[in-house]
Amino acid sequence: MKLFGYEFRKISKKEISQVSAYGGTGLIQLASREYPMLLSTVYRCVDLISDSVAVLPLEVFRLDEAGFKMKDTKHPIYELLDLEPNENMTRYVFIKTLMASVLLTGNGYAYIERGEDGVTPIQLVYIPSNQVSIQWIVDKEGIRRKRYLVSGFTQLVEPCDMIHVLNFSYDGIIGVSTLTHARQTLGIATSSEEHAAGFFKSGAAVSGVLTIEGARLTKEQKEQNYKQWEERSNSNNGRPGGIVILEGNMKYQPISISPKDSQLLESRQFNVVDICRFFSVSPVKAFDLSKSSYSTIEATQLEYLTDTALPVITKIEQEINRKVFSRKERSMYKAEFNTSAILRADKAAQGAFWKDMANVGAATPNEIRREIGMSRIENGDEAFVQVNVLTLKNAVKEKMIEGNQE
Repeated sequence: MKLFGYEFRKISKKEISQVSAYGGTGLIQLASREYPMLLSTVYRCVDLISDSVAVLPLEVFRLDEAGFKMKDTKHPIYELLDLEPNENMTRYVFIKTLMASVLLTGNGYAYIERGEDGVTPIQLVYIPSNQVSIQWIVDKEGIRRKRYLVSGFTQLVEPCDMIHVLNFSYDGIIGVSTLTHARQTLGIATSSEEHAAGFFKSGAAVSGVLTIEGARLTKEQKEQNYKQWEERSNSNNGRPGGIVILEGNMKYQPISISPKDSQLLESRQFNVVDICRFFSVSPVKAFDLSKSSYSTIEATQLEYLTDTALPVITKIEQEINRKVFSRKERSMYKAEFNTSAILRADKAAQGAFWKDMANVGAATPNEIRREIGMSRIENGDEAFVQVNVLTLKNAVKEKMIEGNQE
């Protein structure tokens, strides 16, 4: 069964009990995410969101008793998270692939392969979502427990060994693809693209009826007229929009509406905005600059980071922290994306940020130089503050001393 470009099949009652079905419809989506990706807006939104997260370094920090963080590059999983999650992927490829799966299928899976001690992760292996399903088991206490049934695995995978990043979810167990909610819009957008392609393929010509008044043509004469019209107006013969001469008793009447009359261009532009809504991406980020200005673009960038990128980053961080680290390590270690990498391409914003950090004594010169890729300097490990800034208490004291001296 096909619906809006997606393939569906009937599933058995046994599969329904294993997989969190949507509304008891008995329909399960098969892997068909390539079809919507042919739409430029969908491609751009998925590529943008997955890239925004994949470019950020994923670093391990050690927490002290006061909650202060220090980067711990010697931790066994530091290189695993920040450089090479598995033997086939870099961190960038791994995160980008995982996020594309989340957006297009609703779920992103990565199996945690652990070492001989059964605790230390040695690989994070990406698993396509169509190879994973949810199965429920009943433990000795009669409680239903979630397990992952993975194609090719001989045993069920426990949740602690599977990184599972969900998209929007109704039950917190299975994520729902963004494309599922946008299916009607994608169907309209696809129809618009197909209509536009057909229109341009036909030489941007409309269909019509050719009438010949006061004459009854034979079959051979009709075929001759068809042939001449085809030779003059068919775009495939190198004469798109060719001129056709009509005799005195001939009349041409178009029967299909033009793209302008059918609002083809307006609907295609609206499709961009509507699809962007589902992905929580501003149309400006999808290169729709019809209603934008410089100030709009600047505000859009900030809005995108807070409303779109930050929730995704938080979602991945929390899933990794509760699965990769043991229970004993959770209070001492934490994996976080280094969001300062976003400023690497914006030197003005980067300079303003570190200047403010230096002025309040929050960063030393060497710390700043390290972050911007410069070498250490002598006597650069001390923090500085501006001398013309006082606490309110000291300011009152100085005022009182001045009054007494007078």
